[in-house]
Amino acid sequence: MDYFADFRPTSIHPIPTTTISVDPPGGTHTHHHGHPSHLPLPTDTYPRPDVHLLHATNVGHTALWVIFTLFTIALVGVLFLTVRAERRNRYFYGISSLVLTIAMVSYLAMSTGLGVYFVPIHNHGVQGSLHHFYRQLYWARYIDWLFTTPLLLLSLASLAGLSPASTLAVILSDVFMIVTGLFSAITPARWAAGERATWGWFGVSSFAFLVIWGILFTNGLKAANYRPRNTKGLFTLLAAGTFLVWMAYPIVFGLSEGANKITVDAEIIAYGVLDVIAKIGFTYVLLFLHTHDETGPWTLPEWWVEAPQGHGPDGRGIYGSLGSRDRD
Repeated sequence: MDYFADFRPTSIHPIPTTTISVDPPGGTHTHHHGHPSHLPLPTDTYPRPDVHLLHATNVGHTALWVIFTLFTIALVGVLFLTVRAERRNRYFYGISSLVLTIAMVSYLAMSTGLGVYFVPIHNHGVQGSLHHFYRQLYWARYIDWLFTTPLLLLSLASLAGLSPASTLAVILSDVFMIVTGLFSAITPARWAAGERATWGWFGVSSFAFLVIWGILFTNGLKAANYRPRNTKGLFTLLAAGTFLVWMAYPIVFGLSEGANKITVDAEIIAYGVLDVIAKIGFTYVLLFLHTHDETGPWTLPEWWVEAPQGHGPDGRGIYGSLGSRDRD
């Protein structure tokens, strides 16, 4: 933790002390042989610990604004592509737009100082009890991940044609992974018991991570075998790439919120780069390489995307092509 000196919210000053005076029994003035006597007053000193806040600097704040801008530009691009696509083929466009919108709002919140919390961390240095360190935690990114990662996994599952049961298992495991990861991040780790709890929650979250990808690399690949060759290849590419990128997240966590080995600025930049790759990169690879004229579980029915046309025998509207046939 050599970088502690780089943070200057507080500095290590001479330790202030508090003096407590206690009167002896019988008072401070007694008489012995007619002369006043003054007994010594016992005193004790209690150190007051210094508080040190490890937080983002201008470098980290600038990085947050840059990443917010990237997500904004990427979202505008996806919306433009969505308008040009046929309505029945907008399934992946809609999911991708939600992912980028949530990420954009999340980084806007962090850029403006929202979604921030300070967590007590360990200090194994000399006089550790006299210097308490608190690390800045951006819990808003966990809210982001709680919504965006299930949507990304939904895109992968839909691309492979994964069964609804397996898709639900993947999404629930992902939610469990994010929530337990948040528990690991917010656990006060000033003392040894807190550190053990932090890494314990981290282990539980990592187990859920393995469950997610165990399902996708077994059931997902089996389901993808029944899809056209191009679709299977795209699923394999996106699944493998996403797995490798997601593997870097627990590494960054271990170096930042976990072991406190890198600065908050470095943490912001590392997570930001991973988010850009995992969301913007995933989105544009999916939208540009997917064959939109191919029918599959991602093709929306006309009654879902078209306004009602004509009238049925019961007086209610007929949707899509049914309305056209009814008029004929």
